Amino acid sequence: MATQNKKIRMVLLDLLYDVIGSISYAIGLYTFAKMAEFAPGGLSGLALIANHLWGLPIGVTTLVLNIPIILVSCRILGKTFFLKSLKTMVISTLFLDVVFPYTPAYSGSPLMAALYSGVFLGAGLALFYMRGSSSGGTDFLTLSIRARYPYLSLGAVTMGIDLLVISLGGLVYGNVDAALYGL
Repeated sequence: MATQNKKIRMVLLDLLYDVIGSISYAIGLYTFAKMAEFAPGGLSGLALIANHLWGLPIGVTTLVLNIPIILVSCRILGKTFFLKSLKTMVISTLFLDVVFPYTPAYSGSPLMAALYSGVFLGAGLALFYMRGSSSGGTDFLTLSIRARYPYLSLGAVTMGIDLLVISLGGLVYGNVDAALYGL
């Protein structure tokens, strides 16, 4: 009985971290980055670019972009990580596409938007990571590359991927400031 209660507590704690992390993540992406027209790194940055170009929903686009990466990396990263991350991705998608389009967005200084986007995205990701989960995307790609090539720096791989997305954002948004804010 005690073991069952402990499992239920862990699942509820995971869910709480996912919800709070997803709210923070959605604030960073939707309230700040989207409105200031810059793309942070990762698949969420690509989803913001797709939203800007074609009006595609940010959360669903991120989820769809995750599919091939997840299929490739699931064996490497393990079933538990995959299932926890899938739950996190679905919850984040709901906040990004269902809740936050109806909340007030920040319309002030793009520099402040970039700073607060980073704070909220970082806090959301930290909450996911603390519970052994991920928002998907380049996390899966980076961890898979690292598993295959352990001598590579996790930071360097992440930075390389993010720089590509941020540079693309600068091109799509049509100004160097968009790339600088994304950084």
